[in-house]
Amino acid sequence: MQLPNNGFDDRLTYYELNNDSLGTPTIFIHGVGLNNTMWLPQKKYFQNYKVVFYDLLNHGKSKKGYKELKFENFNNQLMQLIKFLNIKKFNLIGFSVGALIAQHFASIHFNRINKLVIIASVYKRSDEQIKKVKNRYKKTCEGKGISKDSIHRWFSQKYLENNPEVYHYFFDILNKKKDENFLPAYKLFVESDSYNIDFSNIDMPTLIMTGKHDVGSTPEMSKKLHQEITDSELYIIPNAKHMAAFEQDRLVNSKISSFIK
Repeated sequence: MQLPNNGFDDRLTYYELNNDSLGTPTIFIHGVGLNNTMWLPQKKYFQNYKVVFYDLLNHGKSKKGYKELKFENFNNQLMQLIKFLNIKKFNLIGFSVGALIAQHFASIHFNRINKLVIIASVYKRSDEQIKKVKNRYKKTCEGKGISKDSIHRWFSQKYLENNPEVYHYFFDILNKKKDENFLPAYKLFVESDSYNIDFSNIDMPTLIMTGKHDVGSTPEMSKKLHQEITDSELYIIPNAKHMAAFEQDRLVNSKISSFIK
């Protein structure tokens, strides 16, 4: 389904909606360079829930061509979507840059959020950590591919060896994206530490998760975020790296299900 242009800042958003179930809707936000299909295990698990999966601007089947993207753009996109779907209050789940978007949205539109789930978020990265992500951004700007390295950072080697189809699944997603669409969002992710979040407004129940072996969105970051957000719960996902929602989907889905019920 595609969101028609209703005059709100002239944007188009591709979304998938399961509206058959009762209860509070849950909206999922994917990571940078990906699209709503990264939530494949969640689409299967939550098929009897009222859920929305959508593509961020410059991603998937949503509108592209934005040369610059800020958190405000993504906040507006999500607000347009919930207004169009007539959703008043909902659970919000974000992964990686989607987790950052979720935090920014929740800090401004806190009255709209029932429960917040933050998966694999960066928080107060060190100079060395910022340097590494800047180097990856620079490589992409120079036309050098980072897809293989990304997948190996996201999944454990043993998991990829046992599930080669998952490697190809994500490589295909990353390979289809165009750098002119990917880079504005990736630049925002690289520079995200310079965008302040008013955590005092994030007073809804919040679940913070990351993989135990995630080198980019480390357990230490999630622990500090847990200390920052008052009404929060922390869960470090065992035997997982960045893409824990896929590699350890049973654990992650069970945790999310218990939390949002």
